[in-house]
Amino acid sequence: MTNAETLDLAESLGIGVKSHSSSIVDAQADRVRRKAEREGLIRDEQPEEPKPAKKAAKKSTKKAAKKAAKKSTKKAAKKAAKKSTKKAAKKAAKKSTK
Repeated sequence: MTNAETLDLAESLGIGVKSHSSSIVDAQADRVRRKAEREGLIRDEQPEEPKPAKKAAKKSTKKAAKKAAKKSTKKAAKKAAKKSTKKAAKKAAKKSTK
């Protein structure tokens, strides 16, 4: 029986569960087992659970955003340094011509 099937059975019996690993009392577990047997959900071999979508995309997106922000900050710092150097050079040139 899959975790999803277990959740569906528990909810259909009015047992409040949030996940397949939620705690329930023995009497509730017995009710779920009996209903699973009646509905033919008990199998000799455990079926594979569907694999959830990977969250790597979010991480890589965050990494890319962080990298871009860092890069733009570096560019801005270089640009500001270049500007201030140009301004200082202009001031020096003005002073020397006076």
